[in-house]
Amino acid sequence: MFSVPDARQGADELRDEIVLSAKVLWPLFPLLLLIVVICLTWALVYVVRRSREATAIWLQGAALGCYLLAAVAAMASERGAMSANIHRPFSLLTQLAIAVALFRVWGRERPLVLLNVGAWAAILADTALHYLLAR
Repeated sequence: MFSVPDARQGADELRDEIVLSAKVLWPLFPLLLLIVVICLTWALVYVVRRSREATAIWLQGAALGCYLLAAVAAMASERGAMSANIHRPFSLLTQLAIAVALFRVWGRERPLVLLNVGAWAAILADTALHYLLAR
């Protein structure tokens, strides 16, 4: 007799669709990109100024370079210029460089650890956001 549960369920589904729509959440992608670029750039500057260890400089430079390549490839794939999967190897290389850099400095240089963890968290948040919007 009453259609209140059906109406409430429909409203919940509509709210979920609005919250997880690309139209609402698209500003998060450039924001996450900016966070990663700032963290990795800051980490590279920190390593060059403080550590001056060649391996650490190369790891941070590789992480930043690979991420910039991943970002350019992702933007090109959004425009249809290349395949949507081209940016994934660059992103994985970035995460590998960050993981190795974290392994090398864990417990010794806290600011560098925080910058790398922040960059990695933003990369993982971007990945999670892609999967949430794709469902």
